[in-house]
Amino acid sequence: MADQSISASSGGPAETCALWRRAAAALRSPNALLLAGGLILPNLLSLVTHTSLVDIGLPPRPGAIILYATLAILARRIPFAVTAALYAGLLCFDLVRTLSLMFGLAPAELVAALDQARRIQFFASPLYLTLIGALALATLAALACLHRRDMLVRANIALLLSGALCVATVDYFSNVSPHYQFGSMFGHDQPVQSAAEVSGFNAVAGARGNNVVVVIVESLGYLTDAAARERIAAPLYDSALARDYAVTEGHTVYYGSTTSGEMRELCNTRAFYSDYVGQYGYSCLPDLLDRRGYTSIAVHGFAGGMFEREQWYPRVGFDRELFGGDLVKTTQRVCGSAFRGACDADLAPAIAAASRQAARGGKPRFIYWLTLNTHIPVAPGEARTDFHCRRDAGGFGAPTVCHMAELWHDVFKAVADIARDPAVGPADILIVGDHAPPLWSRRGRGQFAPGQVAWYRLQPRRDAPAAMREAMSAAPLTP
Repeated sequence: MADQSISASSGGPAETCALWRRAAAALRSPNALLLAGGLILPNLLSLVTHTSLVDIGLPPRPGAIILYATLAILARRIPFAVTAALYAGLLCFDLVRTLSLMFGLAPAELVAALDQARRIQFFASPLYLTLIGALALATLAALACLHRRDMLVRANIALLLSGALCVATVDYFSNVSPHYQFGSMFGHDQPVQSAAEVSGFNAVAGARGNNVVVVIVESLGYLTDAAARERIAAPLYDSALARDYAVTEGHTVYYGSTTSGEMRELCNTRAFYSDYVGQYGYSCLPDLLDRRGYTSIAVHGFAGGMFEREQWYPRVGFDRELFGGDLVKTTQRVCGSAFRGACDADLAPAIAAASRQAARGGKPRFIYWLTLNTHIPVAPGEARTDFHCRRDAGGFGAPTVCHMAELWHDVFKAVADIARDPAVGPADILIVGDHAPPLWSRRGRGQFAPGQVAWYRLQPRRDAPAAMREAMSAAPLTP
């Protein structure tokens, strides 16, 4: 009995070791190699989105999943150099399509935007650094698997194809979302619904000689939680400002990314800026107000070379542009993560000073401000507002949304300061988002209404009755 007991107890570790050896052998088997190189590693990030390990959401990519599997089957018979070249091309296709849907850019526009990537500090963002590192490691590991043609030829192709079809189906139905259906490629045949039009702002801008202010707020989507919207826009409803301004708010449809938002609000078009301004720049708001005797100033806290703004801003009628380098000399502070530039919270005095200087020419001013700091990824801890984001995401549903909300609140506070400053106010003011935030977080995206941006309009109370009458009869701003 004792001998049997000793034999049983000693057999336990031996059996465990045998199981580990069999598992290790299975992982080195042809089938495991084919599945790893053709299914698991190329789609690792998408597979992770189906778990609760990390809060990441990606657009559905069933086509790419099938193509990677097809390449793995071809890799059994073609030279590895050809496999590597095809894999690189497929990876580029996959990235362009995925990022196009993530950031609301048509593929051709995304490729054009890559030329601007040198101005973005990707490695300053832990998120982007992690994603780039994970993608690079997964790519190298997949190619290492596909290099073993001697083993791949013995693998079961049917196993890979059935697995790829299953994963592609699950991926599509798990990740399909209206949040990924609003790229500019889908909006070219849709009517333009700018906030400037739907709010009534265009009907009165410049009609009574007030200064005119348009603020396009980076990533200001339309939060579905009304209480969250109230907290962000609270500075606009401050009693001191409410004595002088009537505030209305709403939301409108967007397509595309930041430059698309600029074209929508400044030029009432969905055309890509490089295709439009050369021929039709005279029909944009700065030029239209110039004909009414206005001088115009554009303000943006990032480099003027980004998306060629230093070139096309003058072509749509701006008389003066202030970009990040000019502004930081005044504010002496830099904010942001991958997109580092002037801090939005610091710009109210600089904008008022620019308006005061322009007033010496005796003309009313049109001030355009494109904000910066809520560009994804945001840098936590730089806002002046504190919504206690570490406590249950501050009530905004996701920590990243809370950090953005703090920065949006800073922008609204700056706009309220500008509106009260005698160098600017009383002014007709429009605040509107360019697009909803292209968050990597599935939970974060879910806090926003798909395809909508928020807008707020401030109208001087002393002008409200007359402005309403004039809006009914006055000719709108048209070329």
